[in-house]
Amino acid sequence: MAVLTELRDRFPALDGWLMQAQGLLDPRRVLMAPEDAALHLAWWSQDGWELSNVVLPPDLCSSGQPLNSDVLGETIADLLLEKGLSPPQVEIELLLPMASCQWRLLEGPAAVGLTCGADLRLLQPELGWSLALQDSYLDVIPQSREDFALVVGTDRLLLQAWVSTLEEADLSLRRVEWLLSAAWRGLCDAQAGADEQLVWLVEHGGHWRLLLSSHGCLEIDLCLQASQYPSLREEVVELVEAWDPAGLPGWWVTAGSQWQGRWGAEHDSCLGPLRSDAEMSLLELALTASRRDRDD
Repeated sequence: MAVLTELRDRFPALDGWLMQAQGLLDPRRVLMAPEDAALHLAWWSQDGWELSNVVLPPDLCSSGQPLNSDVLGETIADLLLEKGLSPPQVEIELLLPMASCQWRLLEGPAAVGLTCGADLRLLQPELGWSLALQDSYLDVIPQSREDFALVVGTDRLLLQAWVSTLEEADLSLRRVEWLLSAAWRGLCDAQAGADEQLVWLVEHGGHWRLLLSSHGCLEIDLCLQASQYPSLREEVVELVEAWDPAGLPGWWVTAGSQWQGRWGAEHDSCLGPLRSDAEMSLLELALTASRRDRDD
């Protein structure tokens, strides 16, 4: 050890070479889920997922958009180093913030054969969202039915801002996905087709949205007006009744730990079985999908 220390003193570049060698010998996938007020990191270890987060000043990120790539990049690098992870060793999987993306379900013959954003730009469908197809990063998620396709889009400049932020931290970007779509994949794995009709109630950052799916395909995604019981329950039940599913749907509540057990306390089993009552947050559900990808 003394010899290595002496070599480092005589040859400062040796530290950089050692870090690069560590990156080659022991690469680490790190999931990064940024929010306006906090940054969440997760990586897999022998004991399961290790999580770390840091509170962000209000001038670093807004509506999912990095505002200061230099400072935000330094913050990310410093947090990784505190956890014993060197930048050359890390491959980032970026989970884009909730506010940064939109999605739509395409149905019919036009959805058949869609595999990527280029296919979608050629088709030029009317998606009814604020994004311009030519200026967007697009992803097409296959569905259980061949005549359905789930399209996720984000502004290209927003994605480039995150790429620049990671470059400032000397980090490589392995993969990009929306937090909500990753959690949806995790939910599909977790419930494994147990319910043909599914009511998914999602809380994130104090806001709620209701997603309704049939046979593994999302049909409805609504941002809810209410944020507290009992008005939240009343709004959800009214919307589910209007949806009028064929048969009793399963219910899955994804929310922070402070909500655990609260929906089940008054859930009416006549509406369908409650499969999960805030046992996992949105990020934790997304991590289950990443864990499956790691095993594959």
